Amino acid sequence: MTRRFLMLCAVLALTGCGGARTEEGAVLFAAHCAVCHGGDARGGGGANVAGLGRTPADLTVLAAQNGGDFPVARVAWMLEAYSFGTQPRRRMAEIPTLQSRETRRLRTGSGRMAVAQPQVAIIDWLQTVQRR
Repeated sequence: MTRRFLMLCAVLALTGCGGARTEEGAVLFAAHCAVCHGGDARGGGGANVAGLGRTPADLTVLAAQNGGDFPVARVAWMLEAYSFGTQPRRRMAEIPTLQSRETRRLRTGSGRMAVAQPQVAIIDWLQTVQRR
């Protein structure tokens, strides 16, 4: 419990004075993603996760690895897969907290796509922690 609280504090500190959705994204990330990707999203977690066969990705360099553009569609697709437990390569229990009928249309490199509101919040937060 103390570890999770400290991770949440670190994530909230990283968000600065962002909007409510960004803060919601930080809280959701801390609750569902930080165990593997670390509280700072740099991939430093996962040591105590059974069945994790490889080091989790550093999510702070997604834009840098994509020519400077944050890959909204790819991240949204992965979050959707994790929310329903249908992600490739590894089976995880679904994360109902990331599912929602309330959606927002996000601009991607190839148009717009509807994304569940909790996933939009995580995407918004991830964009704030990108390193150049």
